[in-house]
Amino acid sequence: MRHRNRFAPALALLLLAAGLAVGAPGDDAARPRNVILMIGDGCGYNHLRAASLWRDDADLFPAWNDLPVRLAVSTYAEGGGYDAAAFWADGPLGQPPTDSAAAVTALSTGFKTHNGWLGVGPDEKPLLTIVEAMERGGRSTGLVTSVPFAHATPAGCAIHNEDRGRYVEIALAMLTESPLDVLMGCGNPLFDRKGDPDPTPNYHWVGGEETWNGLLAGAVGGDANGDAWPDPWVVIQDPADFVKLEQGDAPARVLGLPRVRETLQEQRAGDALADPYAAPPLATVPALKDMALGAINVLDADPDGFFLMVEGGAIDWASHDNEPGRLVEEVCAFADAVAAVRGWIDAHGGWRENLLVITADHETGYLTGPAPEGGAWPACRTKVALVPRGKGRLPGMVFNTKNHTNSLVPLFAAGPGSDQLTRRATGSDPVRGPYLDNTDIGSVLQEMAVRR
Repeated sequence: MRHRNRFAPALALLLLAAGLAVGAPGDDAARPRNVILMIGDGCGYNHLRAASLWRDDADLFPAWNDLPVRLAVSTYAEGGGYDAAAFWADGPLGQPPTDSAAAVTALSTGFKTHNGWLGVGPDEKPLLTIVEAMERGGRSTGLVTSVPFAHATPAGCAIHNEDRGRYVEIALAMLTESPLDVLMGCGNPLFDRKGDPDPTPNYHWVGGEETWNGLLAGAVGGDANGDAWPDPWVVIQDPADFVKLEQGDAPARVLGLPRVRETLQEQRAGDALADPYAAPPLATVPALKDMALGAINVLDADPDGFFLMVEGGAIDWASHDNEPGRLVEEVCAFADAVAAVRGWIDAHGGWRENLLVITADHETGYLTGPAPEGGAWPACRTKVALVPRGKGRLPGMVFNTKNHTNSLVPLFAAGPGSDQLTRRATGSDPVRGPYLDNTDIGSVLQEMAVRR
């Protein structure tokens, strides 16, 4: 069992110095035991609706329908902005978008930064990340993703770097310098993008060959809990081991590396432009939901609670590649993880003990309905709705770019502290309604780091 409450006073001082409130009497004083942040990378409103229409012929997945906080979020990076009137008049392409690094920095720290920067402010000074804050507040911490763990979204929750592309350096920092208790994601050096053994291993996602060999030998980890003793990672790779991790006793520190290079399923063999699951899913990798539940079982051993970030990272990859079938698969996999987490919450303290926040870092692909009859697009194509075609059939939809956009993204939340998100939603969009900025989410999460 791990205890870090000795850091709570220092965290409170750090938050106060940064201008962040640490709570007030009444409802604002509520603090969750556990905080779970789920990020659908690149997942906009239409991404959610497209997958929901395909799976259930519904506008939204069942596990999300009753979440009481439903808001929109602006995502721009340092120096940018969101102009609602201009967006709905002319579309998003005239408003510079964020990248995942700047966006996750805002979600993690509560501050804007430049695109490409992780956990570092515009003044080049490190910012207190959500993992650092939660650890100092006494909780265990974990990161789970369907893409490489050294990619921007998981990395920006834990480390500091002015170049998100320094993957070897970032992976090494996450594995040997961070206090993380659970780290799960792709990047296995011995397998290729399609999950086949690779005769030419690539070690950059895991911090280099020496680090990989040290991981397998149980000799890499650093001091994670502040007791001056090394805390090596226990490495798991087989799908059965991820499922086994969901129940019973678990190692104190787990690194989960599925047997695939970059994505759990998005890059597997088969026609990526075909309907969802036309190519059978890989059986050699775990599902995102099993990774999330395994991570929770490790982290929940801490009596002080935990913080977990779960990323559906390949939603973004499928959107960049303009792959409608793979996009629907990835959103459904993320939705399955949400449903699994909600099931765990229901059985472990409900909304009295747990804060759940579901959002996206940005929208990717400018996903809209298909061209209107006659091809007369409005200036803002987001006005063109998806066309439902029934359960099991892809809705009428089209990508209008292979890049990110400055569109608002959805947010769903429940649990102690979620009311603060509503209070911060002071923006007003004519279509999406009340919205807050991604820095507001980061600020609320940082406030929740202080133990109740």
